[in-house]
Amino acid sequence: MSKKDKKIEVSVKDIERRNQPVQQIFIGERLIGEVVTDNERFKAMLMGDQGEFYVRSQEEGLEMVLQQYHLHQH
Repeated sequence: MSKKDKKIEVSVKDIERRNQPVQQIFIGERLIGEVVTDNERFKAMLMGDQGEFYVRSQEEGLEMVLQQYHLHQH
């Protein structure tokens, strides 16, 4: 018996905070994390103080937020 794939709606909203671009990552209507510019790198942050990670690109930050969210999801 095989499992059915779950379809999860992931969306990214680009906003500006304190004159810096911020990518907000949502699953459905729930904000799960953000990726912000930090000098020459990017900082990926999970909501709820679950962690901050420094990455080299916005794409890597998005992947990190999704991976960590699924890892720590209850």
